[in-house]
Amino acid sequence: MLAGLDWFVIGAYLVFALVVGLATRKQAGQSRESYFLADRSLPWWWAGTSIAATTFAADTPLAITGIIASRGLSGNWLWLSWLLVHAGVVMFFARRWWRSGVVTDAEFIALRYDGRAAGWLRTFRAALYGLVYNVIILGWVLRAMGKIVQPLFRWDEWAPGLVALVGYVVPAQSALGGPGEAITVILLVLIVAGYSALGGIRGVIRTDLVQFALGLVGSIWLAVVAWSRAGGTTGVQSALAAQYGEAASSLTSLFPSLSQGWASTLGLGAFGFGAYLLVQSYANVPADGGGYLQQRLGTTRNEADAQKAAGLFYLLQYGVRIWPWLMVGFAALALLPAGGEQAVLGQRLGALVASDREMAYPALMIHLLPPGVFGLLIVSLLAAFMSTIDTHFNWGASYVVSDLALRWRPGLGRRSQLLIARGAVVLFAIAAVLVTFQIERIEQAWRWVAVLGAALGVPTILRWLWWRVTAEAELAGAVGGLLTAGGLLAGDVGSYEMQLVMISGVSTAAMLAAIAVGPLPHQAAIERFVRKVDPMGVWPAVGTGRPSRTASDVVRSLARAAAGTLVLSSATVGLLYLGTRLLLG
Repeated sequence: MLAGLDWFVIGAYLVFALVVGLATRKQAGQSRESYFLADRSLPWWWAGTSIAATTFAADTPLAITGIIASRGLSGNWLWLSWLLVHAGVVMFFARRWWRSGVVTDAEFIALRYDGRAAGWLRTFRAALYGLVYNVIILGWVLRAMGKIVQPLFRWDEWAPGLVALVGYVVPAQSALGGPGEAITVILLVLIVAGYSALGGIRGVIRTDLVQFALGLVGSIWLAVVAWSRAGGTTGVQSALAAQYGEAASSLTSLFPSLSQGWASTLGLGAFGFGAYLLVQSYANVPADGGGYLQQRLGTTRNEADAQKAAGLFYLLQYGVRIWPWLMVGFAALALLPAGGEQAVLGQRLGALVASDREMAYPALMIHLLPPGVFGLLIVSLLAAFMSTIDTHFNWGASYVVSDLALRWRPGLGRRSQLLIARGAVVLFAIAAVLVTFQIERIEQAWRWVAVLGAALGVPTILRWLWWRVTAEAELAGAVGGLLTAGGLLAGDVGSYEMQLVMISGVSTAAMLAAIAVGPLPHQAAIERFVRKVDPMGVWPAVGTGRPSRTASDVVRSLARAAAGTLVLSSATVGLLYLGTRLLLG
């Protein structure tokens, strides 16, 4: 398994991460903005690469490998649809997030609205995104790391007494795999919590730069080796044809069949698939690029740099790192045919892959790579894992300090704020481990998050575009969507894809009804928001100090933003189509 050279590479990397946290501790401790936004002083390419590192979690290549095995290439629209939101961030939201000057997207609510309902909404959003949403993501990333280390770390041989002790809490069939895997994951979480709590966002981003480079190099290396072993494009095509016959062509198609397969459950043909893609695009990520994207954009020096950072992230996300993941996913189908895993990998490793196709990714690492290179690949996945965990620790702590602690005690001192932030990191680490026990598959956790996002997507976008949206209306939309989600999930009504469309539809209807019968927005809040952010859309000009906008001005500005988003996302889809045709034939 792991040779001496592998252990050296892994150990050197972990020491590096801790040293960075210690080196940036003093700068992080100067203020709340230092800890969470690095005093808005970082280069744009740091921020953009850091966002890409965060979304490059250890779970991603495993999940994509599993999706390709179960749904084929088109199943990846589960996450490829996010490019619509990310294109919108590049074209519209990045600059405006920077102008807002907020630390968290929940704090944005205090800028956008006034009144008691705004306070309720801010607490609700902070709790939902900062706690529930955040901890689910942390849980699925830990779940992925548990899968990766399961075949590698033999704690039952190294420390049987410790394994027996941990076994009382983490049984052999738990979501973490067993006590041995739990020991490894908990140790890694402690390391990440240590450097992220000490160094704040500056330390997190500095480690992210190295982590992204390692993760990208590692994924490319494995992809080249696996693709070559599978015989390249010709070998993969032949293997898929032998195993799946005529169905092989549907496995390699970027777009799903609307008459059969998973997309046919949507109904309404292309319209149903389009509605699903639209909802799915904002269901797994905040529809306006809030959350950790907004936090990273806020670390840059000006609004132009914020847009550059968003653009770099978009390029890395959809133009660079997707290809190694797809190559390994299809090479796994060719090299490890269903039912033949044990013949290739041996009994123990083959059984793991046979029971869970997501395990094909780490299994190919073990099967194909020599010592040293194998250690580098493990480090690359550790880096991907840690770059996501450290971001969510720091991001979650920002909600606890900015949207909970400071609202309850506005006069809280700097030292107390930093103490709460570092304590929150530790609590998030504990909560993430507990949530991991409830996650059977990574894709399952992605869907939990999507249900939450579908209830919030339309209200989140419209509050940037229309002055009539109020805190009451946003709350009504969120509550209506979440209640619908609870009913659909409890009754197991419809497919996952149709559930998302229904949840979003009810959320939109509830929000519009609240706008129709609810109070008008506070004029002072509207003027404050327009002066600060200068949003596009329909906004009153009275008292804002800017020229009045005619109806044609509004239409043109919205059309430009929509056209830019559509052109960018369409060009991306076109390049993905051409690339997959070249790769898969």
